[in-house]
Amino acid sequence: MGLTRTLYTTYQRYSRSTQDRDQERHKEIDRSNADWYLDLSLNPSPNTMSEEKAKLGQYLQCDETMLDRVLSRQKILAQDGVEKLMGDLLLEFKAVTRENLEEAIYSQRLDRLKTLPFFSKLDITELKAIALLIVERKIAAGEEFISESRYGEALYVVVEGEAMIFHRDPGEPEIPVTKAGPGELLGEIAFFKSGKRSASVRAIGPMQLLQINYSNLNRAFEVAPGLAQHILETVISRLSATNVRFQDTVKKVKTTEKTLKTLQHLLDFSEIITLKMDIEGLIARVVEMASSVMNADRGTLFLIDSFTGELWSKVAQGEESKEIRIPAGSGIAGWVAQNDQLANIEDAHEDPRFNPDVDRRTGYRTRTVLCGPVKNIKGEIIGVLQVINKKEGFFHQDDETLFNIFTYQTALSVENFYLYRKMCAVQERTAILLDVASSATQSLDLHILIGKIIGKISEVLKADRSSLFLIDWEKKELWSKVAQGAEIAEIRFPISAGLAGWVTTHGKGLNIPDAYDDSRFNPAVDKKTGYHTRSVLAMPVRNSHGMQIGVTQAINKKNGVFDQEDEALLEALSSQIAVALENAKLYEQTRDMKRYLESVQESISNAILTLDNQYRIVTTNQAAAKLFGQTSDTLLKNDIRSVLGSPNEYFIRKIDSVYATHNAVIDSDMDLFSISGKRQSVNFSFLPLINHKGAHQGVILIFEDISKEKRIKNTLTRYMAKDLAEKVLQDPDKVSMGGSQNKVSILFSDIRGFTHLAESLTAEQTIEMLNSYFALMVDIVFHHRGVLDKYIGDALMAVFGVPYPQEDDASRAVQTALDMIASLKKFNQQREQSGAPPIHIGIGINTDNVVSGNLGSEKRMEYTVIGDGVNLSSRLEGLNKLYGTTIIISEFTAQTLNKKFLIRPLDVVQVVGKNRPVKIFEVLGQKGDPMSPEKSLFEKGLLAYNQKDFQNAHALFVKGAEADPPCRVFVTRCEHLIKNPPPPDWSGVWTWKEK
Repeated sequence: MGLTRTLYTTYQRYSRSTQDRDQERHKEIDRSNADWYLDLSLNPSPNTMSEEKAKLGQYLQCDETMLDRVLSRQKILAQDGVEKLMGDLLLEFKAVTRENLEEAIYSQRLDRLKTLPFFSKLDITELKAIALLIVERKIAAGEEFISESRYGEALYVVVEGEAMIFHRDPGEPEIPVTKAGPGELLGEIAFFKSGKRSASVRAIGPMQLLQINYSNLNRAFEVAPGLAQHILETVISRLSATNVRFQDTVKKVKTTEKTLKTLQHLLDFSEIITLKMDIEGLIARVVEMASSVMNADRGTLFLIDSFTGELWSKVAQGEESKEIRIPAGSGIAGWVAQNDQLANIEDAHEDPRFNPDVDRRTGYRTRTVLCGPVKNIKGEIIGVLQVINKKEGFFHQDDETLFNIFTYQTALSVENFYLYRKMCAVQERTAILLDVASSATQSLDLHILIGKIIGKISEVLKADRSSLFLIDWEKKELWSKVAQGAEIAEIRFPISAGLAGWVTTHGKGLNIPDAYDDSRFNPAVDKKTGYHTRSVLAMPVRNSHGMQIGVTQAINKKNGVFDQEDEALLEALSSQIAVALENAKLYEQTRDMKRYLESVQESISNAILTLDNQYRIVTTNQAAAKLFGQTSDTLLKNDIRSVLGSPNEYFIRKIDSVYATHNAVIDSDMDLFSISGKRQSVNFSFLPLINHKGAHQGVILIFEDISKEKRIKNTLTRYMAKDLAEKVLQDPDKVSMGGSQNKVSILFSDIRGFTHLAESLTAEQTIEMLNSYFALMVDIVFHHRGVLDKYIGDALMAVFGVPYPQEDDASRAVQTALDMIASLKKFNQQREQSGAPPIHIGIGINTDNVVSGNLGSEKRMEYTVIGDGVNLSSRLEGLNKLYGTTIIISEFTAQTLNKKFLIRPLDVVQVVGKNRPVKIFEVLGQKGDPMSPEKSLFEKGLLAYNQKDFQNAHALFVKGAEADPPCRVFVTRCEHLIKNPPPPDWSGVWTWKEK
């Protein structure tokens, strides 16, 4: 509202041409598309606000006090939901006349044109004529008002704000072109192209524009020739800029084509990656290609020695020397390696980084140099590539770009060589590890295994002897059952003693060339055994969980000392040893587990039998013996078919099916006859028995004896929370067949448009969707202590107040409905991310006296409710489709609610199958949630509707109709009642014939 409110509607309503003044001017105004303003700027400051109000008062010929009164009245009316135009209020206050209003709009238009640079060259006569052909428009932030996909009908001059000009191709991201601000022209090119746009324009923030329709533009050129000249100058300027950009693009294309031709030379170089050559051959190939590609006289590839830090090269093209070594930081190559920068030198002898000794020694004259770092994929410098003396001129920027690409390819080649050499070493190590693994897996006996392991360590590492110490964490000791070459049978010492103790406490490996020079070495063992320890290599042994379980030691390498490769090999061996030790321990645990499982099997209440592939019973438990009326000994090794006998032919067929298809068979509530003829109800699961290799080796039979208590509990937990089912089971009256009358709240929900939704899915997808949806909804019902009554297709029925009524039954039902809607919103977000359509539901809740209890038979019963109130809740759910709502409750539910919910009266209806009308309410949310203005308008409209004031009710419903679906229902209803007035005794009841 306020001063920014448009007065065009007022202008249309009250503007009448007079016979004696400006008759021709008003005829030319295009009122069908115009948007006229008497307003402030888009973002006025307090000072600007005061100045503009004063100026607006001058236009209207009224003082600011009167404008403030009008604005205050306008705000008060807006708070009451009444929108009144400022012009209407000015006329009501008799602050202006209709003629004043028209003249004010026209005067402001002229003043605005005078201030715009775009119209600065036009005289007052031309401006007055142009003012009649211009439409003023306001554009909201983010609005796209010019689209290259649609033909245009007008051009625009920016008055205030800023716009983004961009291109957008189908399926491609937007391409920003430029921005346009105040005084700039938009859409002028399309005038010369029959309205076809060449770009799109979107408002960055709020904007104010002057619009000239193409249909009025020829008229504008006639009355204001200066306008035509200015538009043409703008068009020419922009076309000229476009031509310059086109020339730049052509230049870039030519440069790119030249670069692509140069890159073709690299295709041959890329083959180096696949070559299995030695390092000398690799370097020779790289420098040969570098010289060729860069058009240089010669080149050199230096690699970094990771141990010394020096730069070295096995081959230097054109020199006799087979190897060059350069200290780190020395010369141009050393500087590049140290500073990680490209060096492009036009005269090497003028550069202080250049070392002329090589030229003096070889007689070669170095002039131009291009030198850059060679980096691996981690960004680490592994070498330096250098090309010398370009054959024509100097190395330019394009050469640097190509050189960077070449160094990248060089890095791949060097890395490939190192990788290949590493792969060869890994292959050799793998063969060793496989041999160790094979030896370690020949026995699962821990004591035998230790002897095999230490023998392999000595063999692989060429050590005089080796040891494997295991950690006894309980006793805080290291122990070994065998020490090769020593007579003692077992060694034990504290967990922190000696080198092995240090490895245990620190969790790190050790490589000691002379043990007696290391303070951590414990010479006590040598003294005890008479052995002299020199070099020692020790590594921790960790299991699959990362826990340290031992220490491996290799002692006295036969030729020299242990090196880094020995360290890596022993570390790998330790991993293999850990696996072997774990397998040995796992074997022990498996034997213990077998005994444990046999014990567990005996304690399970379900009958369990395993069969081999010939139907013979291999294992059984006490519950199975009891079920079949035999002992375990009499069951074992018997054919299950003879044990079951002909009365149990159904079970034998199911066992045959598992053998034939290798698929599980599950069924429930079946009659099983024992050898004595006793009939028992059982649930059963027959599953294929598969060994660790995936081979089928029989069948597992599981029988669950369904006692009355089990059967009832399984039934109850399907439709109520587990703790509530436990409570019901403890109450014999609730468990028995029959029913009782209670006051309950029934919640009925249904998926909207399920048939259409299911048509777009397969049967499997439909079932998956329903299962996921019902699982989510039922959890919410159980959370609020509700009882699931039944599923009806895609509908769900829940009851609150059975089997134990509570005072807040209705409140919990309503809270459940709100939580269902909230959870469904998150559920739909996940569906939409996966491309699945969202699910929408309607919910109806009614509170009434119903009969509740167990219905059915002793073998199969269902807990349910019966009564007229159930049908009403279903009808209320269906009304959501008619009113466009989500949750509707009856007056009987609303009466028992506490004040924690936000609800509003919706209607008084008579639904199908009901003779008595009922008041219905819509649940909007929690108490304290804001109510939108449209929903407030609905309540006011409903009050007028119930008072038979259908005209005012219709006006209020129309205002809220866009955002509030019930308003739209009552708009149609009011129109019907206005045309067909109800009788004097009309009670406001509306009869719905739809379900």
